[in-house]
Amino acid sequence: VPGQKTHGKQSDYPVTGADFYPTLLDYAHIELLNNQHKDGISLKPIIEEGKTPEQRPLYWHYPHYGNQGGDPSSIIRQGNWKLIHYYEDGNNELYDLDVDPYEKNNIADDFPEITSKLSLQLKNWLVEVKALYPEKDDQFDVDKRKDYEEKIRNKLLPKLEKERLDMLSQGFQPNEDWWGSKIT
Repeated sequence: VPGQKTHGKQSDYPVTGADFYPTLLDYAHIELLNNQHKDGISLKPIIEEGKTPEQRPLYWHYPHYGNQGGDPSSIIRQGNWKLIHYYEDGNNELYDLDVDPYEKNNIADDFPEITSKLSLQLKNWLVEVKALYPEKDDQFDVDKRKDYEEKIRNKLLPKLEKERLDMLSQGFQPNEDWWGSKIT
């Protein structure tokens, strides 16, 4: 926040993009419009007063494929637990973010009660918000998907990382089409 002095204070309270809108309204001294930001809260009390609001679940719903490898999924984070539900195969992944912040070890099978509880909570939220769901793709091919993921992992991501490092290098000088577009 411009002009906001933190005096070295930090907060580890989890927030989401849905919090930006009510925060901007609050800073603009505009009445909060709860029907427009049901999933978000104003972060102003955290920023200005160091208050820690009550813990709340965070939800994400991504019912489509992304152009950078994202799969149709819905997610809930409750405290240190994060559950990801994938629509293509119906699989759930569970992570303890305190122990595994990089989400390397799916522990859903080790904690079936937590997986079930969070899965039900996520399903109830999706019903409550009248979420739209992806449709099953009858042409989905597991082997083709594995090949695609391998291509992403072994070719695209290293290429993108090289480009990122090049752009961040001290001597980087962009040319007319450095982002890959052509000027016409």
